[in-house]
Amino acid sequence: MKSKGFLYGTLILVGAGLITKILGFVYRIALSRIIGDEGMGLFQMAFPILVFTIVVTTAGLPVAISKLVSEAEAKNETERIRSILIVSIFIVVITSVLITSFVLLFAPWIAKTLLTDQRAVYALLGIAPIIPIIAISSIFRGYFQGRQNMSPYAMSTIIEQTVRIFTVLILATILLPYGVEYAAAGAMIGMVIGEFAGLLYLLYSFKRDAGRPKLRKLSFAKKQHSQQWRESLRDLLRLAIPVTTSRLVGSFSYAIEPIVVSQSLALAGIATAAATGLYGQLEGMAIPLVFFPSFITYALSVSLVPAISEAAAQNNTRLVSHRLQQAVRLNLIVALPSALLMYMLAEPLSILLYRQTDVARLIQIMAPFTVLHAMQGPFASVLQGLDNAKAPMRNSIIGAVVKTILIFALASQPELGIDGVALAINCGIVIVTTLHFIDILKVISFRLPLKDLGKLCVATAATGLVTYTCIHMEHWTLFAQTAAGFFGSLSIYALCLVSLSLIRKDDVRRIPYVGKWMAKCLPH
Repeated sequence: MKSKGFLYGTLILVGAGLITKILGFVYRIALSRIIGDEGMGLFQMAFPILVFTIVVTTAGLPVAISKLVSEAEAKNETERIRSILIVSIFIVVITSVLITSFVLLFAPWIAKTLLTDQRAVYALLGIAPIIPIIAISSIFRGYFQGRQNMSPYAMSTIIEQTVRIFTVLILATILLPYGVEYAAAGAMIGMVIGEFAGLLYLLYSFKRDAGRPKLRKLSFAKKQHSQQWRESLRDLLRLAIPVTTSRLVGSFSYAIEPIVVSQSLALAGIATAAATGLYGQLEGMAIPLVFFPSFITYALSVSLVPAISEAAAQNNTRLVSHRLQQAVRLNLIVALPSALLMYMLAEPLSILLYRQTDVARLIQIMAPFTVLHAMQGPFASVLQGLDNAKAPMRNSIIGAVVKTILIFALASQPELGIDGVALAINCGIVIVTTLHFIDILKVISFRLPLKDLGKLCVATAATGLVTYTCIHMEHWTLFAQTAAGFFGSLSIYALCLVSLSLIRKDDVRRIPYVGKWMAKCLPH
């Protein structure tokens, strides 16, 4: 039943992730057409700064809250859950106010000195209010994750993305006549509104939760619960600090990336406006498309931490290995054909979605490495669940340092330019994923499912053959070739998965809501 719960929660998050990815991808395509390369460049320059500040603010609390709430739930310790939430809220309120004030105060300096484009100040100012909203949302998402109730978590992300797609596009369109810098700021404000809508749903779900702790009661007994508060603070920090450090390294690397890129491209002789446009092509167009399936990795990472922690607490190493096998198998089923399709359809997708061909080259450079990238999240979650959070932290530092050095070394070469940035990112992916896997082998017995991997290669090859045939059909329009290649290859791939027993009837039956109906359509 526990294994079923793990898969059920994962599949709910996968479904929600697919919906939000599609919605997010649609709005990014539309936004890129509205504000262009430069606008997307300004948008993406501010975004890494946001990610870095969010990591500092939340301090790895969602993972810690999830684990502690899960433990307290198993022991029926409602009072402990209450203190965990109160202490967490106290932490993020203080940190988010400080960080938001810092961003608002130093936005002009960050834009001019670090990002080398004064116009980015408006995007930074527009996105700053989202910091406390995301911080508080992360607490309640961690709470529901710990209670293994993924529905509010999933629905809040759908609501957030749905509201965002309208507000971002509307505000960007309204503000575009005033300049691309104002349009980018409008897009950021739209993100704030969407995130606030998601928070409102989380608060509504928490209020309706019959098993929720009564947070208001705690304020009348501070002395009585002070010891428990101190214990909760200690437990939260003990779990959150290693996770925070690991994420902080990645976020810091992501935050300084546009700075290093802009400086490197300047050394390559590329003007500021052109460099901003190239960075917009990479971060705003190529990367969102090529890493589209990453919602699978995210869903598995969210579900794996409590699942692995539970199995490890029972000293059930076989269950730990089994759940990691499940995660790797599901990731490969998605990642292998996705990488091939992105590589083969790079040019038609770039033309159809972005109305330009330059993005195709970047997609093809990065597509093969998405398979390794898909393994990073689950591998890190397993190590964290096994109380070995220092390993992902160390690996992240190594990968970030190497990636940053390579960005400067490669992007500053005139013959490479922005392609050098893509190559450096690929090298970082290879290093971090490989180190994660080596560390996993040190703590548990795990073997790659070679038999399933061979079957997946056969199914992926069949997918590639169908795609190649469709995109080379003469007298077909580009849209018809691309659509036939995409949907035709997916149909063949699905048939291969069933015929090669890569997807079994029991697997399909576990899909939330529609699994039982779908299972009836499959052979025994």
